[in-house]
Amino acid sequence: MLAIEHKAYHLYREDAYREYCMSVDIYQAYQPASFIYLSFEAFKDACAKHGLFLVGLPTQTRVKFPAEHELENFPWRHQRETISESTELRGLILRIRSVEDATIAKEALRLGRNVIVLVPSAILALHWPSNSDFDEASQKLEAALSILNISPKDWQIAQNAYWNSGEDINWSEITTNTSGRLFVTHDAFLSDGFFLEGYGFSVENQRNIESLIKEFACFKANLIRLSYRNVVQSWPTGEPLTIVVDVSNHGPSFDEAILRIEIGPQFEALSPLERTIRSLQSLNRTSFAIQLVPREDGNFPMVVGASASLKDASSCEVHSEQLNLNVRPALGSSQRSSVPQDDETLSRLIRVFSDANMYTEVENLPELARIDVRSCLNRIRTITERIVFNYIEKHGINHRGMTLEAAIRVLKNHSSFSNKTIGYLHTIRVIGNLGSHATNDPLDDVDVRILSYALASVVEDFIRQNGL
Repeated sequence: MLAIEHKAYHLYREDAYREYCMSVDIYQAYQPASFIYLSFEAFKDACAKHGLFLVGLPTQTRVKFPAEHELENFPWRHQRETISESTELRGLILRIRSVEDATIAKEALRLGRNVIVLVPSAILALHWPSNSDFDEASQKLEAALSILNISPKDWQIAQNAYWNSGEDINWSEITTNTSGRLFVTHDAFLSDGFFLEGYGFSVENQRNIESLIKEFACFKANLIRLSYRNVVQSWPTGEPLTIVVDVSNHGPSFDEAILRIEIGPQFEALSPLERTIRSLQSLNRTSFAIQLVPREDGNFPMVVGASASLKDASSCEVHSEQLNLNVRPALGSSQRSSVPQDDETLSRLIRVFSDANMYTEVENLPELARIDVRSCLNRIRTITERIVFNYIEKHGINHRGMTLEAAIRVLKNHSSFSNKTIGYLHTIRVIGNLGSHATNDPLDDVDVRILSYALASVVEDFIRQNGL
């Protein structure tokens, strides 16, 4: 999920209730329901549905109580769950009460983070309900808002403003010349009070909160977020593991993107790691599955990253959390790998590659053929493509940007290879493509045998021509 720094206490309901209890004990004054307007846990849960994870809170912004009322051995929840310094922040939520706060917001915007500025209606009404401090705080607020080009007149506050009087939630986006987006609303509007029946809850208010979250989760720059389903903590060596990858677009809509998944060296991909993502609107999601086989025992990063390129050649960032997997020994793995293969075409292919000192290229094809025919066909095509381009490069032919079809034409014009070999190459290319892309054409082990025979024949011809 995308980490959003939340600096407006209290992110957690238990912290707000704890401060309420301390306030009652210290001042001997009950404040019914007021602290629900200082808690943002319901808003935090609503943001999580759109891939935003609200975390963190510097302690210096919290209301201070006398030292004798602090419990050193009982940390606040925000202190227990605060973000680490290495966490990449994508956004910021803070109350704007001073010029210093405005400066923090401007820096976050400059860094490309989306920012929600909270006009502190609830906090000022709660802590300065009826004295001159309220006027002083209001003046500081106006100065801070002006720095962010927010009209103080549009966001006036009043004493006791945290008590909802039927006012509907409103928010607005402020135009900026930064790579981050700026939003403004009242702090009470996003608090628990507007998620509870009998306080500020209404269907219309929920729509307004939802619309703000959606806009807040959408960035000016291209940004794709990857999340994973059916994730497991441990898995046996040599057993295929299928992971469903969800691709969420947190940037502008795009027509097409090429997404590349990066896996750890201890894993073998049984399915293509490069996927074409068709047209994806902002905040929409698509999914695909990848299948991996762990080849070593131990604790390893399985998915280590990802990259993407858009059809219009514009840059696109990919946010992908690292997936770790505890790979444990599997009983029977060694015995199963030594079982002789009963498919003569695959056995011939393995024998030919072994003679060419290229056994590692095809050693997993028999197992892959049993598990996923399409991935097996795609793998054979990939091996063929590598052989062809290595030959072309070996003979000093420039092949940058060349397709496999064009490369086969180059070989044909070279006149070194028989028409039969050229035909085999085209067969591998065409059927291998069917395994790489979504298609209704049925594919089975017969196709694997055809491509295995074709590739074995191609390699034999390359060996005769000294092309390997």
